[in-house]
Amino acid sequence: MPDLFQVPDQKSDAYSAKDIEVLEGLEPVRRRPGMYIGGTDERALHHLVAELLDNSMDEAVAGHATVIDVEMTDADEVVVRDNGRGIPVDPHPKFPGISALEVILVTLHAGGKFGGSSYKVAGGLHGVGLSVVNALALELTVEVARDRILWRQNYAQGKPVTKLTQVGGTQNRRGTTIRFKPDPEIFGPRPHFRPALLYRMCRSKATLFRGVQIRWRCQASLIEGDDPTPPEAVLHFPGGLTDFLNEALGKRATVSSRPFAGEVRRPGPGRMVGSLAAG
Repeated sequence: MPDLFQVPDQKSDAYSAKDIEVLEGLEPVRRRPGMYIGGTDERALHHLVAELLDNSMDEAVAGHATVIDVEMTDADEVVVRDNGRGIPVDPHPKFPGISALEVILVTLHAGGKFGGSSYKVAGGLHGVGLSVVNALALELTVEVARDRILWRQNYAQGKPVTKLTQVGGTQNRRGTTIRFKPDPEIFGPRPHFRPALLYRMCRSKATLFRGVQIRWRCQASLIEGDDPTPPEAVLHFPGGLTDFLNEALGKRATVSSRPFAGEVRRPGPGRMVGSLAAG
């Protein structure tokens, strides 16, 4: 029997310290996007929007946002906007001279959902989602309205191309706006978002938390053929999943006249996180 532990004589397959790569910043995401969003296909492409939407939903569930806008301005550009607290723009204590906003956008595992009291409930890739979207975006612009001041910064392929700039005052606006285009180097030439997929995503999120209103908008020219996706819609389900179930059942006969429904509430001031319903 051959000795399986015998050291081979040849050194042609040498493996040493020089073969060990150290990827920094967001480079691991661009090199291996599948590790973060499951691939580079259509499903992965739309997952980028899901991450942004989850961030805004977290603000809503935490009681700080009531409205989320999701807009397809072009086949390869999406805007997600909420009226939450807005990502902090003050300097990060561990990175002097760099805003917390930039730290979140260019650093994996940087965010406010690992501990503390900022978020009691959160979805998405905690501390990863926004930075992954940034890494895989050809262009990304973030705007933050906080304390009646509007801030803006532009990025490309995960790197800042402008400094965080104070645009001016804003009296009736607050929250975070993310506008991005996916990178063709990652997703192939001219990656396209599908209105139907994004609309269904928005609708499903709206049913999960009845305290949020999601406003959907898409250029009518982007809706092809017999696709029933509306160019504009306000998705709001005051009854949560009960409303969704009643709509899905329509006039079909059911065992009970009303769906069984329950609620799940997070600790604290009685904001409902979600609902349970069964027909």
